Parts: sequence; structure tokens; C-alpha cells
Amino acid sequence: MGTKKHLAVTLKELMQTEPVDKITINQLTSAANVARNTFYYHFEDINSLLEYIYAQEIVIQLHAYKQEQNWQDGLKVLLDYISNNRKFCLNTFRSVNRGLLEHFLYRVAFDMVTGVVEDLHPHCPDKLHDEIGNFYGLALSNQVIQWLTTDLQESKNEFCQRMNRMLCGSINNVVEHNQE
Repeated sequence: MGTKKHLAVTLKELMQTEPVDKITINQLTSAANVARNTFYYHFEDINSLLEYIYAQEIVIQLHAYKQEQNWQDGLKVLLDYISNNRKFCLNTFRSVNRGLLEHFLYRVAFDMVTGVVEDLHPHCPDKLHDEIGNFYGLALSNQVIQWLTTDLQESKNEFCQRMNRMLCGSINNVVEHNQE
């Protein structure tokens, strides 16, 4: 296992019991049995390590789910990740780094929504494309956060069905009613 991956695994282990803002670089490097300079060789700070973890573990996987016919599969991959890494995600959210998780989820949702727009309407004007991605990306990411913070009470299938009800046909409707 490479050093970056080892630091990521160690941080996730520490975050099973501590919010990320309570973990120091000294704690992390001690638990990982690496020198402090080694950490700084790979990462600027703990936030950059968190970004690396989320990017490696979920963002890269979701690039395949940007079409209209499979965006729900991408949503299920995201929900599975959150469910399987619940304490890690909650301890990111319940810290001063809350914005990092919110931004990560928004970026994932924005990319999924704009991928669907591109799939359905490849000639959609850029401004409308971005407006749709922003609006539905924010809505979807906030719904995911609500799902996480309410202890995943709603099943993944129920959640996905509810998101499909909200989004089904909406993108087509917005594009069709805003043709210039």
C-alpha cells in the first residue's frame, strides 16, 4: 500500500471515533507510523487528505453514471458509499469541515445532473446547462445530506425512487420551456 493510501486508511480509522477537526497531523502521522514531513510531502493539510479520500473512493467511480438511463445507478453507488462509510461521512459533516462534504456531494450531484442534460440535450445552451446542474445538483446533494443526518432512516431504494419522482421529466421540461 502506498503512503497516500496508508494515510487515507489511517485517517478513516481515526474518524470512526473523532470528528476530523479534532484530529491533528501529529495524531495522524503517529497512528500511521510515518514522519510528519512525509505527510506534508503528499498533502498540504488534513482537508487535502479528505479531498483525496473522497475523490479516490467515490468521485472517480461516478464518472460512468452521467447518462439519463443510469444516473440512478450512480446515485445508488453514492448512497452505498455513504452507508458503508457512515461514521466517516458524519464525522466530516459534524466538524468545521462540513463544507468539504457539502461541496463534495454538490460536485458529484452537479456532474451527474449535467451529464444527464448533455445526454438528453447535447445542444443545450451552456448557461441553461449550468443553471440546471446548479439547481438540481444543490437539491440532490441537500437531500443526500438530510438522508445521512437522519441516520439513513429511509431505505436506499425509497430514497432513489423519491429522487426519480422529483427529477423524472424535469430536465426535459426545463429545457423545452427555455428554448431561445
